Amino acid sequence: MHDFLSRLFHDHDLIPLPMQSILAPWIAKRRTPKIEEQYTAIGGGSPILKWTRKQGEEMCKLLDELNPQSAPHKPYVAFRYASPLTEDMLAELKRDGVKRAVAFSQYPQYSCSTTGSSLNELYRVTKKDGYGGNGEVEWSVLDRWPTQDGLVEVSCPVVGPVIAADTRPSRTTYGKRLPSTRKRGDQRWSSCSRLTLCLSRSSSELI
Repeated sequence: MHDFLSRLFHDHDLIPLPMQSILAPWIAKRRTPKIEEQYTAIGGGSPILKWTRKQGEEMCKLLDELNPQSAPHKPYVAFRYASPLTEDMLAELKRDGVKRAVAFSQYPQYSCSTTGSSLNELYRVTKKDGYGGNGEVEWSVLDRWPTQDGLVEVSCPVVGPVIAADTRPSRTTYGKRLPSTRKRGDQRWSSCSRLTLCLSRSSSELI
């Protein structure tokens, strides 16, 4: 847990801090006991890796059916702060001799503090470690998909009734955004707004 928090607080894209190299480990050390208690309360760990891998496996099965000319497809997972890290994923790509890869963010809405930070880390590590950043891998990037039909379809049954019950003439879209990202023209709020608009339209069609 300490390593996770240390990487998080060292991330200047997420939390720009003065004297970050000094403050980040200090904050991580102080926060670790409390976060460990919270994880213990939910079973001792996060289920995100398990479900990310499962999701990737099912997605690749579908890709094999829909696009057999580029099959077989294989998922690789890279987290920003927890294992497997970006360098772990790139080591797998190198081991498997991958020549083409899609950097597919699991955040539907783009933000410079989440997807942006992860893509910056991918760039840094490929350049530092010398694999994937010098022409060995042909990269494509899917960094946002807030209005994708499938996302709207699965979200509408949950969010739709709430939107339909809102009788106010205008609705407020809330997109959590760090103060530092506003200065960089972060697009998370506009992405959330676009998704809300699509959900509103779909909900109206269901009524």
